Amino acid sequence: MTPPSSRGDLPDSEVKFVRQIVILAAFLALGAAIWLLSDVLLLVFASILLAILLRSIAEPLKRKLKISDGFALLFAGLAILIVVGTGGFLFGAQIASQLTQLFEVLPAAADRLLAEFGFARLQDLITGTLVGNVLTTAYQWGSTLVGVITALLFVIFTGIYLSIDPATYRNGLVALFPPRIQPQIAETLDDAGRALSLWLGGQLLAMLIVGIMTAAGLWLVGVPSALALGFLMGLADFIPIIGPIAAAIPGLLVASSHGFDMVLWALAVYVVVQQIESNLVLPIIVGNAVKIPPAVGLFAVIALGVIFGPLGVLFAYPLAVVTDVAIRRLYIRETLGEPVEISGEKK
Repeated sequence: MTPPSSRGDLPDSEVKFVRQIVILAAFLALGAAIWLLSDVLLLVFASILLAILLRSIAEPLKRKLKISDGFALLFAGLAILIVVGTGGFLFGAQIASQLTQLFEVLPAAADRLLAEFGFARLQDLITGTLVGNVLTTAYQWGSTLVGVITALLFVIFTGIYLSIDPATYRNGLVALFPPRIQPQIAETLDDAGRALSLWLGGQLLAMLIVGIMTAAGLWLVGVPSALALGFLMGLADFIPIIGPIAAAIPGLLVASSHGFDMVLWALAVYVVVQQIESNLVLPIIVGNAVKIPPAVGLFAVIALGVIFGPLGVLFAYPLAVVTDVAIRRLYIRETLGEPVEISGEKK
């Protein structure tokens, strides 16, 4: 006979069952909240990336110039504005003009190429597919100018607040966990922050190099709108694996209007640039400090794109970096007791 529990007249087995139900309900409620607030949470993650970028620039300035933390962050923000503003001033008008021409030419070029192979029009081909659904969601989200501006301002101001006093938010998050595992959670957050800093800095520099190399290569082989195509490739490179493939399609479509030989030359440019990035640029910039297996990165991009839409695709890889750090430290090392290398860990 099951002995009665000290909690009223319920036996211990029933108390345990009720506790399990409550825990399950709490996890389901947490999952539902994450689903409903997914866009907000992804924008918060974007703010964290911005804060990491600001801190990554500010910390060296603080040490070298021996200035306060506030002035270092101010100079970091000004440096970003100067770089972006200078690029816009020098190339903005030309890129905008070429992008306009590009978007006018692409639909007709795509339909003509598909017709040659007996396929339907581009719009009919992507309707109902995974890519089509993601693109449709991106268009619907991006077509609301107020929504885009609001999201951008949210990311900027939240990122600034996070960069000014990151310890407060880090310690507050750690305090949500039981005291016995708080040291492990704190170390995981620190490792994830350093890993994201390494990845973000390397990725932004790689985006710039890839964009310049792509524009120069396409210009040399005679592909029209080379500067705009290089700009698109640089932006798309933020999404590893899938981004460069997607950004190469417009260039190949434009090249197809000038014959099959031009398509081969354009394809050669894209392949060579990606090989240089994978085997030379990223290994030199980041080294082996942040290394996600390609299959894992591809799965993350596809899975988060299906679940969360365009924002999921955009932030899939950095989220995979954070997840990789958490699994390696909290599960493989702390739970299983196995030695494992962790991205961003202090040596």
